[in-house]
Amino acid sequence: MRERLLAAAIESLAQDSYAGSTLSSIVRRAGVSRGAQVHHYPNKQALMLDVVDDLLRRVYGELGRTMLSIAEEDDRLDALVSMLWKGIYSTPVFSAYLELQVTAQRDPALARALGVMWQRTQDLFNPAIEHYFAPRTGVEPQVVQALFYQLTHLMTGLVAQGQDVDPAALTQQLSLWKRQARVLMRARKVQAAPPRPPHWGKGGEDA
Repeated sequence: MRERLLAAAIESLAQDSYAGSTLSSIVRRAGVSRGAQVHHYPNKQALMLDVVDDLLRRVYGELGRTMLSIAEEDDRLDALVSMLWKGIYSTPVFSAYLELQVTAQRDPALARALGVMWQRTQDLFNPAIEHYFAPRTGVEPQVVQALFYQLTHLMTGLVAQGQDVDPAALTQQLSLWKRQARVLMRARKVQAAPPRPPHWGKGGEDA
C-alpha cells in the first residue's frame, strides 16, 4: 500500500503540481482506501517528505552500484554523470521533488521540513563522496564536495528549463563540468561500499 501511495504521489506531483496533488486525488490514483492512506501517511506533508526520502535512497543505491562497477577513473566519472542525469534528474521522481522545492518558497512548514531533508542529504552523501573520490595534489579536500554540489545545481537548473533544453547544449554543459572535475579530483581505487547511513532502517536501500 505504501509503495502504491508513494508512486501515485510522485506521478501526481509531476503531472498536477503540488496544489493539484490532494490526498483524495492521490488515494484515487493509487487505488487504495482512505484508511490505508491514514495508516501510512497521516497528512500530505508526511507523504511528500517520503517522496524526497525515496529519491535520496534511489540516488544513494545507484551511486554505489555505479561506482563499484567501474574501474577506470575517467569511465567512473562519465558513468556517474550519466547515471545521475538519466537515472535520477530526468525522471518523474525528480520532477516531483522540484515541484516540492518550488512550493516550499511559499510554504514555511514545508521549507523547514525540506531543510531537514537537505541536511540528511549532506550527512548521507558527504562520506560517500569522500569514499569514492579524492582531491588532486594541492587541491583542498572540500573542493571535491563543492564540485559535486555544483553538479547537482547544474542538473537541477537544466531540469527546470524543461523541454527548452537543447540536447547538444546539455552534452556540452556536462562535458565542461567533467573536464573541470578531472583537473581537481580523482577516483579512489575502492572495492567496497561506504559505511551504511546510521539513520536508515532495515528497509532502506543503500550502496
